Amino acid sequence: MNREVLCRPFPPGAIKSRPGQHGKTVSYVDVAAIITRLNEGCESWSFEVVEHQVLEDEVLVVAKLTADGVVKMAFGGSLITRDREGTTVSIADDAKAAASDALKKAASLLGVALEMYGGASQNNGGGRSTERAPEPDDRLTARQLAAIQAVCRRRSINRDELQALVSKTTGKGDVQYLTKAEASGLLDVLGAANGASAH
Repeated sequence: MNREVLCRPFPPGAIKSRPGQHGKTVSYVDVAAIITRLNEGCESWSFEVVEHQVLEDEVLVVAKLTADGVVKMAFGGSLITRDREGTTVSIADDAKAAASDALKKAASLLGVALEMYGGASQNNGGGRSTERAPEPDDRLTARQLAAIQAVCRRRSINRDELQALVSKTTGKGDVQYLTKAEASGLLDVLGAANGASAH
């Protein structure tokens, strides 16, 4: 595995943007560019969707990326696309989008496009690795993630605000790094905050 290649920042031309929640613009790198980078930086790699759930408004997946013997797992999600009448367009397309999201997030744990997640894209030769996710058995569940996302949607908490809350309550930089216990604690905080705002 060539970390220097994997962690190399993407050129401006490879970075795209799309409308995000609450009027914000989200920057991202297309999944094809992520795949190309993995092909360049790894001798061999494989990707597997371990679990998926179709919820009322979103498809969630848990996926595993194995690159030169290093295993990274990540959540991915995609809102269910509906037409003007509210009819679901294609769950298969939404599932593929969720899988692509999971691949991009898992690859970021190897340093690929880490700058898109607010992290440093280079390790400056110091050998410091990115924050490690908990072991799969201790990782927050898809149900916990869905519950956190549902509360955030109800309370109009955007991704940046959620990450700030995660950092404040757990010292971690992203929801996907949480353990089951930390996710439960975050849900308690969100619930307490929700209750406080109702008074």
